[in-house]
Amino acid sequence: MSRTPRHANRKATLTEVARETQTVLPGILQQLPHLHARRSQVYSPDDLPALDVSSRAMRFELVSSPPPPPSASPSHRPRTYGTRIKVLNLDSLDAAIMMADSLGAQQPQQPSTSTAATTTTTTTTDISQRVAVMNLASDVRPGGGWLTGAVAQEEALCYRSSLAMSLRRRYYPLAPLAVIYTRDVLVIRSSMTEGHRLLLSPSPTPTTATATATATATTSTTTTPTNTNTTTTTAASLPVVSVVSVAAIKKPALRTVTASALGSGSGDREERAVYRDAADRDLTKEKMRQALRAAARGGHELLVLAALGCGVFRNPPAEVARCWLEVLDGEAEFAGGRWFREIWFAVLDRRAEAGGNFDVFERVLGDREVGKVVV
Repeated sequence: MSRTPRHANRKATLTEVARETQTVLPGILQQLPHLHARRSQVYSPDDLPALDVSSRAMRFELVSSPPPPPSASPSHRPRTYGTRIKVLNLDSLDAAIMMADSLGAQQPQQPSTSTAATTTTTTTTDISQRVAVMNLASDVRPGGGWLTGAVAQEEALCYRSSLAMSLRRRYYPLAPLAVIYTRDVLVIRSSMTEGHRLLLSPSPTPTTATATATATATTSTTTTPTNTNTTTTTAASLPVVSVVSVAAIKKPALRTVTASALGSGSGDREERAVYRDAADRDLTKEKMRQALRAAARGGHELLVLAALGCGVFRNPPAEVARCWLEVLDGEAEFAGGRWFREIWFAVLDRRAEAGGNFDVFERVLGDREVGKVVV
């Protein structure tokens, strides 16, 4: 079979999924009046200055804290503070749901008296326990091509959730360092590889043909968490995340260099693409800082980040991964576990081959502890 009919079928299927998402969301959200899915805030650099480390104590102790010397008293045991990083070959929302489950974070659903600093929305749990997910946003169109069957990370978020409702047309085109923060994003579907099935029962589900076509539109070698494959029974059981939307540089100029192989201590050399212009590298790192500041301002200690610009925008994966490492592990602003307990990079790579995005990010960032401070 030629690729063109299959591609057209996938686009038609996803366009129908988008329409259904738009149709069912208002009714579901009516059952959750404490969630404000249409609310968002666009931040400029003036709104997100560098985080004030003097106002924040070191919070998250790493398990790698060194043992105390024999002469030390128990009260003077050295402690290491920082942030733990993982890299997963997963859809961003699947990673967020898995993170919330595995780290004991609870999905804030019902209203109470606690209030986050940046919004008047009330929840049962501190907002720090809600995972913040990075959206690799289009800089010109809210939700990218999600209404016309496009397949990228932003579209995947929109097919499955209420995110698109908060991306206001007036925000676009996004300024180079603009960040959109959406506090309340309700997840209502399973992933594309699971057929984009609606999670809420007894709400209508996609037809068998639609679900089958969506599930077979792509082949995945990733592991999908089982909780996204389980239909819930009430709206209050649906997952809720927050989203930080950032647009990467679009198709920057690149050059090829020969450098030490990523993650190798053997002295091996390899060729890889890097930014041709230092200004593009600097801008990418500033976008990363702005995203982290927005998440910290929102009070989130659990983040799911992404391979910023390493898809259709053609940013160099190794350089982007190294930029993330330099920001997270080399800058005092983000050190000492003051802001973030764990950061997971969701890098969905269906081929999972050597040199692919997941492989590169795993070699640069996988299972690291960053921003370590010993006191």
